[in-house]
Amino acid sequence: MSKEPLVSIIINTHNDTKYLNEAIKSALSQTYTNTEIILFDNASNVDIRASIGNYLEKIKYFRSEEFLTLGAARNSAITHSNGELITFLDADDIFLENKLDKQIPCFIDKDVGLVYSNTYHMSKKNSKWVDEKLHTARMPEDKIFSELLKTNFIPFNTAIIRKSCLSQDQHYWFNENFNFCTDYELFLRISHDFKVCYVNEILGKWRIHGENYTLKKPYLASAERYLMIPRILEFEPELFNKHKKEMDIYLSEVFLDMGRYFMHINRRSKAIICVIISIINSFNGKNIKILFHYLFPFINRMRLR
Repeated sequence: MSKEPLVSIIINTHNDTKYLNEAIKSALSQTYTNTEIILFDNASNVDIRASIGNYLEKIKYFRSEEFLTLGAARNSAITHSNGELITFLDADDIFLENKLDKQIPCFIDKDVGLVYSNTYHMSKKNSKWVDEKLHTARMPEDKIFSELLKTNFIPFNTAIIRKSCLSQDQHYWFNENFNFCTDYELFLRISHDFKVCYVNEILGKWRIHGENYTLKKPYLASAERYLMIPRILEFEPELFNKHKKEMDIYLSEVFLDMGRYFMHINRRSKAIICVIISIINSFNGKNIKILFHYLFPFINRMRLR
């Protein structure tokens, strides 16, 4: 890797104009300057170019004429990148100005394929944006595949990947059938074959608002996590033998989320079955509490009186 590698900052957008200028400004304000900013417009119904004004001259703009899944849109954006390193900034998130300067030195180790850090959750309280630290403890690094199976703790807006870690086959980049777990599956694949480095600093802001796609339909994320398993088995055939404990937790969380979805649509019997399966996979206080809630809803109504 060169001393100052080119970093491709990829911003994917679909009709996201409310916070887009703030995101682009944070990318342009990096103290590390050897960057290219790629804005990939996923068939927006609004004029994205007009909405970003003078920033258009400082970035590379590409547009898809047909709407793509998020996975396919991210892959299409990557095909336009020239950097040795790739980082992703969603149109409603923010990079802190020293993000790249802090993370890029980790790639001196040629075995490192991914670098991430802590981030702020930025949410509105009393009409003001408030920052809350996502992780309160130092997160795992080095060989983290087993830990990552339990849950995706890598904030997408902080991740940088070495482009050469991507397969020559675009099919194994971001899953083009997915809209929610695209990053999780790719991070698992990279962490299986390469070292992961963690910078124990807050280097970004992840905006939480009513239009967050992943928060509007969380049950679909659960379904995608279940569908990820065959793809993981492709590069880790011994998944259920070598990582039984982690996969028990993985499946427990999947069925717990399915239970929440069925309860949301008033299918209580299916919700209970899903939570029981969750308990069978991994017995813990959280799923027991939820099962109790579903079995005895009248108790919860009594508490509200």
